[in-house]
Amino acid sequence: MATASAAGLWFASATHASNCSTSSISNPSIPHGQVLNLSAVPVHNYNYQNSTLNFCNVTVTYTHPGWNDTIHVNVWLPSSKWNQRLQGAGGGGFSALESVDNLAKAVTGGYAAVGTDAGHELNLARSDSWSLDESGKVNMPLLKDFASVALNDAAVVAKGIINDFYGHGSRYSYWNGCSTGGRQGLMLAQRYPTAYDGILANAPAINWPEFIVAEYWPQFVMNQMKTHPSPCVIDAITAAAVKACDGNDGVKDGVISEPSHCHFDPLTTVNEMANCSGKTVTITRNDALVVQKIWGGMRSTNGSSLWYGLEKGAPLSGGLAVTTCSTPSNCTGIPFPISSDWISQFILENPSADLTQMNHEQYQRIFEYSRQKYDSIIGTNNPDLSAFKQAGGKLVTWHGLADQLIFPKGTEKYYKEVETLDPSVRDFYRLFFAPGVQHCQGGNGEIPVNPLELVVNWIEKGVAPETLLGKTEDGSRSRKLCPYPLVSVYKGGDSRDASSYACEEVSA
Repeated sequence: MATASAAGLWFASATHASNCSTSSISNPSIPHGQVLNLSAVPVHNYNYQNSTLNFCNVTVTYTHPGWNDTIHVNVWLPSSKWNQRLQGAGGGGFSALESVDNLAKAVTGGYAAVGTDAGHELNLARSDSWSLDESGKVNMPLLKDFASVALNDAAVVAKGIINDFYGHGSRYSYWNGCSTGGRQGLMLAQRYPTAYDGILANAPAINWPEFIVAEYWPQFVMNQMKTHPSPCVIDAITAAAVKACDGNDGVKDGVISEPSHCHFDPLTTVNEMANCSGKTVTITRNDALVVQKIWGGMRSTNGSSLWYGLEKGAPLSGGLAVTTCSTPSNCTGIPFPISSDWISQFILENPSADLTQMNHEQYQRIFEYSRQKYDSIIGTNNPDLSAFKQAGGKLVTWHGLADQLIFPKGTEKYYKEVETLDPSVRDFYRLFFAPGVQHCQGGNGEIPVNPLELVVNWIEKGVAPETLLGKTEDGSRSRKLCPYPLVSVYKGGDSRDASSYACEEVSA
């Protein structure tokens, strides 16, 4: 590929950009798709954070004949200072695009950006506007659009429009997503290996049919035990775990660095007092057992493991074990809506189903049915990435170990399966775990700083990421995050400084 300075790239992009009008941009050719409409609108002085953006917003509306779908793709094209790169923007929950802010952020960095609605409204928590068709059955075309098809379509659309607008194609293309966006990135690597050169797929919602059902486990446990602890009680047990295991890595920072090495028993908190808005509440045995079962993960009726639990240190009361209380001792559960929605809409095809009445055998059947029916559609767990590797693709994933929604061990499981097929996996795919970091952001741990830059440098400079810099939200601490299976080990010195950490193998 030709090389040029950044200034030279921007100059060429500006001089070759066409007018932002439908007359200068032709309808893209979409696999098995038919374009219904194309609009091009100049956008001036668009405010995003501290930036003012000028770009051409191209919207393509299309359908797959016979599928009864209508999909909208937005491509934002910088009017000047285009870096000759395309960035695909990921979604969240049931939304194929988390927010137009994802597009704006990409344009701020000089990227042309693309996002798709995959044929349904951008609602993260609910699928009731599209999951079932008029006959009350699962709308399989729209699910397939959401799972995979619309993702590749968007890349095809964007590349065609970029070529028309700038007079040449993008030199590189990247995917950037977390959660559903992480799942989308891995789906692209698995099924459309040439759609993007580099992929950043964080906290990925892979193993979707299994883990989405398993996300209901905390609510199921509370319902079965008729025990719905107050958030302050759950938080007190979590805090006790952090306190017990915080120093295992030699650093007291409010973070459990290796949750799998934390053997804290929640039953040790029984009869201790939790502070609930100034009132003291006694932690009961059932409270502790609820937390113990949540950490243990979803189980079958015979006690065998069906899926992983959340890691010790993850904020249970802010994710899957949410309760609402009239008093600290009178609480009810509030299920994570994506999980309960998937079960009621896609499994039971009954939006009004009362999941609180579900027994263990029924719950297990739902888990098994979800995997059997939907794994091939949205499982996103095919470990064969040979075509992506052959195409020269590079892939980076990071996952917070205090993730309160998606189980980090599911990501570890997938990476191990990729490595089993290809022992040289680190030549093109690297996984980083971030201790103390929650779902995509937040938490007491060091959050990855600009991880997309690692992917760009790997693709464009051939520099593989040996570490990923993490910083706390307040900037007071930094740490080197390490490619799995290496872990960040404190070597002495200022524990707040990344230079005090090294990547090493640690025995289980």
